[in-house]
Amino acid sequence: MVELVERDADLGAQVEVRLDPRVPVIPLPEPVPPAMTLAEALLSRRSHYSYRPLSRQDLSSLLWYAVGVQRRSGPHVLGTNPNAGGLPTIAVHVVQRGSVFEYLREPHALSLLGGGDLEGVFAQEEFAQEEFARRADTVIVLSGRMGSGPAKYGPRHYRTAHVDAGVAVQNLYLVATALGLGCCAVAGFSDDAVKALVRAGEHDVPLVLFVVGQPVSGHNEGA
Repeated sequence: MVELVERDADLGAQVEVRLDPRVPVIPLPEPVPPAMTLAEALLSRRSHYSYRPLSRQDLSSLLWYAVGVQRRSGPHVLGTNPNAGGLPTIAVHVVQRGSVFEYLREPHALSLLGGGDLEGVFAQEEFAQEEFARRADTVIVLSGRMGSGPAKYGPRHYRTAHVDAGVAVQNLYLVATALGLGCCAVAGFSDDAVKALVRAGEHDVPLVLFVVGQPVSGHNEGA
């Protein structure tokens, strides 16, 4: 398990990451830059509803360019997806082929949390989207870390966390499109099922799921 330890509540971006040596950490392949331009990705982006398996290479490139490390500024580690105040407000998990991982942008690796599947995740009464559980090969889970943000922003952090998740989803959409992948953001899911699946912390709140894989030709595209 990855433990985030704040050194200063007012400078929440200054955190130490401690890796439990008992938890397997799987390095991801070197990311491959997308060849598509930003303008091309914006104009060709679509939501897809059917998927073929996603390679570990494509997963690596998607995570690195969408939610990976962009630069360092003093003690701050800043990502390609900006977060309010530079705080580590968004946790990224990957559910792929019966395994659940936490994405570690440093050292660009997956931390294996255990097994798990998507049964019951998409079965919310008002937004039942169980077809994703059958079709999805890989799901990226974005959760808001509500523990550190309120120390700096107070109740407004609940707004900034949703903005941060929206920015990350836009990055995921555009990078996935530039890599030739099919994808779709999903907001209809069972919060409790997702929290249990990714072993979320007490103050973590699932905000959005991002289903991704190789697109299936001939199937309908969405908005």
